[in-house]
Amino acid sequence: MVAKKINKKKFSLLKIVLIIIVLVVILIVIYFYFNFIKSDSDRNVRVIENPLKKIVLENTNEKGEINKDKVVQEAIVDFNEEYINYILIALGVSKLQTSPLGYGNPKIELHIDEEAWSSEVIDGELYTQKQFIDDEDAIIYMSKEEVVEALLSSHLRNFMINSVKGGDTKIEMIADNTELFTKGYLKMYQELTG
Repeated sequence: MVAKKINKKKFSLLKIVLIIIVLVVILIVIYFYFNFIKSDSDRNVRVIENPLKKIVLENTNEKGEINKDKVVQEAIVDFNEEYINYILIALGVSKLQTSPLGYGNPKIELHIDEEAWSSEVIDGELYTQKQFIDDEDAIIYMSKEEVVEALLSSHLRNFMINSVKGGDTKIEMIADNTELFTKGYLKMYQELTG
């Protein structure tokens, strides 16, 4: 009688362990499908032009010399969502996806000086507005000047990695690791922070 109870407990425990293993395998398959198997053409990759191009051209003399101080001043005055989109796309947000576990779309809030901006990835498209957002996954803190310097850099991604490492840009992950993982943030965050 005691042996049957022990066998039933072992069998129940074995069923629970098998269910957990099956769920983990399913999550791993979903992750690899969305991050490695799908081609870039399946991900709606979009290429956009640097939003400072016009300001740089207007402040370049006949010798090809750029008045960087004037470019920075004008760019800060002209600051808009295109600046944020350009940086976020360079950081890899186009690789983020809606969580297959029902957590919703990737949402990022940005605190740029005293302004709140928010970006959401919906069906591979990036939507940015000058407002706070509810249920953000991450918050990025940086100054307008740092954004403009990033846009003027010859390699934006390296600039942002150095900005994060140097403390000029701060990234705060808000959502839990499961949600961040299923949306693709953890890989992007790891690439930025090392």
